[in-house]
Amino acid sequence: MNILESLQAGFRDMASHKGRATITMIGVVLGVASVVAVLALMRGGEEQSLAFWEELGGLRELRITNTRIDRLMMSAAEKASERLTYRDAIAIREECPSVSYVDPEITRWLNVSYGDLTYRMKVLGTTGHYPYADDMPVEEGRFLCDKDVETHANVVAMGPTFKEDLFGEEEAIGKTILIEGVPFRVIGVMERKEFYFEGDGPGNDRNVLEWFNRSHYIPISTMVKRFSITDRLDGLEVAARTVEDVPALTEQVRTVLTRRHGVEDFNIDAKTDRIEQQAEQMVFFNIVFWAIAFVSLFVGGVVIANIMLASITERVREIGVRKAIGGSDRDVFLQFLVEAIVVTVLGGAVGLLLGIGMVGAIDRFLDMPTAVAPSILLVAFLCAVGVGLVFGIFPAIRAARLSPVEALRYE
Repeated sequence: MNILESLQAGFRDMASHKGRATITMIGVVLGVASVVAVLALMRGGEEQSLAFWEELGGLRELRITNTRIDRLMMSAAEKASERLTYRDAIAIREECPSVSYVDPEITRWLNVSYGDLTYRMKVLGTTGHYPYADDMPVEEGRFLCDKDVETHANVVAMGPTFKEDLFGEEEAIGKTILIEGVPFRVIGVMERKEFYFEGDGPGNDRNVLEWFNRSHYIPISTMVKRFSITDRLDGLEVAARTVEDVPALTEQVRTVLTRRHGVEDFNIDAKTDRIEQQAEQMVFFNIVFWAIAFVSLFVGGVVIANIMLASITERVREIGVRKAIGGSDRDVFLQFLVEAIVVTVLGGAVGLLLGIGMVGAIDRFLDMPTAVAPSILLVAFLCAVGVGLVFGIFPAIRAARLSPVEALRYE
């Protein structure tokens, strides 16, 4: 008996025992659907996390901040250090071969006025690299440029929310606002940034990037000259040329800053490390998800094995006749193994459809991030075939080992 004949026999047996075949497939259907749902949830969470970091400039970036130090416990080197400064940013740009751009930041909350309106608003001193560092396109006008920084220009680019607070529907480009009484000409309005985490958790209906929209941006040199006593920075965004250069850039930045400060009084936070930390935190949940899917498939496999064994008991005389007329142990083994695989393949196909439906329901009713990719469907389907092979082998071996004489005598 060849494989084609075994397939035909498998389909004939399923057609003649529809109830048994249906019960056999249920476990596989649920197991495969569970695998699809689990993998879609895991992939959806990963994609949402990557999308969030892409909104913050991508995975090439390092965030450098000052370390919090207890003034009572400061060493002499720590007391002598000026902490992060604009001069550090220039040194990093000039001395680190793996760097693509450097974005220094000084943040102040200042009184901003236009006409009769005055608000306490966030003003950020930075350079022309800021839109690239945080993926902030300009909607109207332009952003800061190198000339603005070099000339200490009194120009400002506005976040869209603060633009609406001050100007409403009025055109802002070219108008003059006052920042702590100093006139600044509006040169640009940034495009609104939005990102909402999916799910029903607290705060998931809130735009987590709204703080970008609630900022004014002025040249960092102007910030130092007008509103800051020193060029001490609140932070630095440094981007590597490629994601692969991030580890090298991290060490280069650490070397430059430690040499300049005399002490490591700063933190270097790579976004790639953040993603790795999130992945480590999700390991427990992934294990639980996989355990659920494995148990579902295992139960389906046990059902297949039990029903196949029951089928063998019902068909002992049939097996005896087949062997008596020349059928080999291999033919009998192949027939029952193929029957098990046929059941799991059909169950897997139905399970894929059910799994896709479950993913759609999760996305719609639970509002959780999901993503179904061809690779997920392939893995789930291969799991079904694997279940058929593993749990179909033992019944097939038992059928193949039946003695034809004993089988013909079986009542």
